[in-house]
Amino acid sequence: MPEILERNRVVAAQFQHPLTDVYRTLRAQVLQALHHEGKTTIGITSANPDEGKTLTAVNLAIATAMDENKTVLLVDADLREPGVAECLGIEPTNGLEDYLMGTATITDCLINPGIERLSILPAKTRMGNSAELLASSNMLQLVWELKTRYPNRLIIYDLPPVLTVSDTISFLPAIEATLLVVRDGATRTSDLSRALHLLANHSLIGTVLNAAQ
Repeated sequence: MPEILERNRVVAAQFQHPLTDVYRTLRAQVLQALHHEGKTTIGITSANPDEGKTLTAVNLAIATAMDENKTVLLVDADLREPGVAECLGIEPTNGLEDYLMGTATITDCLINPGIERLSILPAKTRMGNSAELLASSNMLQLVWELKTRYPNRLIIYDLPPVLTVSDTISFLPAIEATLLVVRDGATRTSDLSRALHLLANHSLIGTVLNAAQ
């Protein structure tokens, strides 16, 4: 497990790692922005695939869980290309798609990855009807239930890239804030401008520059 996390650059739980302070700083900035508005749900996206959104979501979730005053739920809502479980070296039996299709309960799907105060709601398989699942009444009910059951818990949604599919834009009204991940040397200026425009009306609290290779 530690080897998998290291290989996948999941470093926020390693206090001596040089990147840990980067995620601590991000944690402080995100929590401050959300607290100022009384918000507890945030979606993390990027313009295009492979720009670091899942890595950012996982490390932010872990960094926040390291704060003894916080609990965190990380939801893999990228049903086209789920990556949270793989990033953490987890092989889930059930995933978000199973809940949305009525074949599993939330309790069946939640995983504790071995980090205190952190729970994971993974996605298990690629779903061709992901846009419909994210916009379904079951998903909207889930978002509401997760927020209201533990009102002090931070809920992070790892979302699909905003430019490549319609899933994210359709889902954004259900959550309270967004964070855009930009990959250094990869995200084109024109794509960044388009992504910022699409997110402008969805409480975008900032951008994160991902320099990982």
